[in-house]
Amino acid sequence: MIDIFVNYRTLDAGYGSAACHEMLSTRFGKDRVFFDCENILPGERYPDAIRRALEETRVLLVLIGPRWLAPDPSAPDGGRRLVDREDDWVRREIRRALARDIAIIPVLLDGAELPPPDVLPKDIRDLTNHQSAEVRRRFLAEDVRRLAERIAGLIPGADAPGPGRRADPVLDDAAVALREAVLKRLDEEITRRSLKRPEPIPLRWVRTKRPVRSRSEVLHNELPPAGDLRDLAAYFGGPRRGHLVVLGLPGAGKSALALLLARSLLDVWPAGEHVPVLLPLSAWRPTVDLRDWMVRNVQELLTGQTEEHRSGKTVAAQLVAEGRVMPVLDGLDELPVPLHADAVQQIEAKTEAAAPLLLACRAEEYETIVRTTGERLTRADAVELTEVRPGEAIAYLLWSSVDGDERWTGVVDVLRTDPQSPLARSFTSPLMLHLARTAYRAAVTDPGKLLTYTEQDELETHLLESYLPAVYDKRSRSRYGPERAKRYLEVVARRMRRDGTFDFAWWQLDSVVTGLVVGLAFGGVCGWFFTALFGATAGALAGLLTGTVSYGVHVRFRAKLRQVYVTQDAHHGPRATFPRYRLIGVLLGLVVACATGAGVSTWMSGTLGAEPRTAWHYAVRVGGAYGVATLLGSAWGSYQVTRTWLWLTRRLPWRPMRFLEEAHALGVLRQTGAVHQFRHNRLQEQLSGGAPRPSRRSVYGTRRATRPRKLLLPVVPGVAQVALVLGGLIGMGVFYAGTSNAVLLSYRSGDRPAHDTPCVPDLNPGGGGCAPQDPVWTWTLPRGAARSTVLVPRTPEEASVIAWDGAVSVSGCAASSVEVRLTVGDRPQEPFTLTDGGFWPFKGSLEDRSPLSGAVLLKGEPVSVTLRRLDDKPCDLEFGWTRPGLVADGLHPVRQRLGITAAARGS
Repeated sequence: MIDIFVNYRTLDAGYGSAACHEMLSTRFGKDRVFFDCENILPGERYPDAIRRALEETRVLLVLIGPRWLAPDPSAPDGGRRLVDREDDWVRREIRRALARDIAIIPVLLDGAELPPPDVLPKDIRDLTNHQSAEVRRRFLAEDVRRLAERIAGLIPGADAPGPGRRADPVLDDAAVALREAVLKRLDEEITRRSLKRPEPIPLRWVRTKRPVRSRSEVLHNELPPAGDLRDLAAYFGGPRRGHLVVLGLPGAGKSALALLLARSLLDVWPAGEHVPVLLPLSAWRPTVDLRDWMVRNVQELLTGQTEEHRSGKTVAAQLVAEGRVMPVLDGLDELPVPLHADAVQQIEAKTEAAAPLLLACRAEEYETIVRTTGERLTRADAVELTEVRPGEAIAYLLWSSVDGDERWTGVVDVLRTDPQSPLARSFTSPLMLHLARTAYRAAVTDPGKLLTYTEQDELETHLLESYLPAVYDKRSRSRYGPERAKRYLEVVARRMRRDGTFDFAWWQLDSVVTGLVVGLAFGGVCGWFFTALFGATAGALAGLLTGTVSYGVHVRFRAKLRQVYVTQDAHHGPRATFPRYRLIGVLLGLVVACATGAGVSTWMSGTLGAEPRTAWHYAVRVGGAYGVATLLGSAWGSYQVTRTWLWLTRRLPWRPMRFLEEAHALGVLRQTGAVHQFRHNRLQEQLSGGAPRPSRRSVYGTRRATRPRKLLLPVVPGVAQVALVLGGLIGMGVFYAGTSNAVLLSYRSGDRPAHDTPCVPDLNPGGGGCAPQDPVWTWTLPRGAARSTVLVPRTPEEASVIAWDGAVSVSGCAASSVEVRLTVGDRPQEPFTLTDGGFWPFKGSLEDRSPLSGAVLLKGEPVSVTLRRLDDKPCDLEFGWTRPGLVADGLHPVRQRLGITAAARGS
């Protein structure tokens, strides 16, 4: 049943009739919207079909454009209008609708006005009594949506979703919002690239002859063998659309075609249909799911549309899941070469066969993928952009010049008469045409200079070199002159070439100087601290080791661009990541400062026995310096150090971000997510000295985003450097503690003990002999006896002793006791008593029985041992001292440097 009849004049309605039909058909169903081009079948009588539809319809839409009252071209004098003819179908349809008294809505297109009654034939003058609606090209989707809402109110029950799709007001509104957001972004990009000043360069294509497309009988599409942008728009707006690969040489206009095609499709976008979204593939890596990446892009465009859909997914995810997004994928060749096949494989696997899709790529690169890996879009037709024709090049150049400008006369003559000249061959490229127009737009320039080049390469090099001076001329009001801008852009291009990427991000600004500064900072602090503790030699070695390792850690992480983990699906602007990683750098510096300070303080207090004031004196200095060094080594700190160095060497301005933003505003760069790209790859190659080197390196992470990984990656260098200094302290402490060897004693005077060095038989086959054990001194005490012996340290050097060494034992006389009194220098120890247990003779550590009250500094002073028998048993008691000596403090030199008094071991 027909509910809506679209009345229009062919030479007047233009895009409006087709757009209204498509959008209303999506809303109400194609069977309910009558549009003569679609609803009248071949062979059917036109008048009969019109009459039947007019008798059924409940709403008549009268589309009125600027030429609705156009004159009749068949009239001899041109004075009669088409609407004045009795057989004018527009007039007849309106007259019948008025007679039936059905709802009539005059639809005013692009600012057209409703004609006054006196200019209309009498039988349709009542049309002016019906309230009109407005449909504007700029707000086409929104205006038609409002029109559809009005129609739905006039026809209860007629509202229905399109075929295969359920009605969903939330998604419908989101699709409209997405269309407006994409439209705004595309218009900004078209303006920035001057693609319509005054008209775009004609971009023509033919079905490619390269062996990359499926057979025609498999594709079943309605794509003509050749055409232009309008034909592609008609193809993607038709019912038998599908996947399409657009190929071309460098500078052939692939990106411009993708941009203009998406814009053209949005002009006639029917509500509820696929929204074309331009997606630069350089910002994607195949390790990220293509659909997830598309969702992120759509979400970023749908600012404020973050609520969850009733399906449980976000609105953006639901739009992608229901196929309401048409991906326009530009720049497959801008991915690293090793990822090309993986990218094509995922695009093939993750896109619906029935959904429209466009993929743009350099022709040779795509052919190489198909030939060497077999990966291709099996459901895609493939077209290749052709060269610009001489007449089109002439028209483009002359359209851009003012009336009476004769500067291009010589160039035009060569284009017309010598199509094989270097000039004509260069101007078959849209890029070279654009560069020529830009370079010679000023009236004081002379395009005749282009005729002096005899080689095409020389001419194109000249155009590339002339582009930046023209962009950065005085009219641009740039802060930077042409020479400075070129110098700065060369630095950017070389960094991109070094990294093998077409993307440039602020965290790529890193020089050798940064690594040296980080290494010197860590090494200097560690060297100073270890010198204060262990002396100049240890300090120099520690500083050299720490500086070298810190430099290596920094370079390794920066070499892989790991300190900023921006995932491939991130779409923040370049400045959005900047404050985030500044905060991360500061927080990481604070964490490292606190961790290092706490570690130093704990080590000095626990191991050295330093006073809290002394420990915190060094902890604050070392921790603070390490925190600053960590900040310098972070992504944000590296950027600050590098930009300062590059500014001092006049290779970049003090504010690189502002320079990049201005280059973006002038059309030299384009912005994709968190990175910038050169708008023309040929310009990047010219400035960098060659094409980017093949590399898997990317400014984006190579794995999917997880919050723990994002947080852990910047922490790794700091953890490594903190572990280095704390590990060094522990290692040196263990080393010095390990050198806390025994101070051996020698007999000087008094009762001489018996000396014995027992040995254990060697039971190994063929071993023989015995293995010597620790020496044992033995004093024999009969009943009532006493012994006194004076001993001296064997070392002639000063020694700080902190404990007695060895073990003592009593045996030979059960239940007998002996009092032991020890003296170190002039410091007598508390006496202690040992008793022979008989069957279980006593043996224990001397340090446990007689701990020193504090460290004793010995400079040759004697050590005395006094023994006194306490019982009256008739047997002899033997007192033994195994490994007789004292334990020296290995950290005494460290404590001495810091003025710390050592405590006795165990105290």
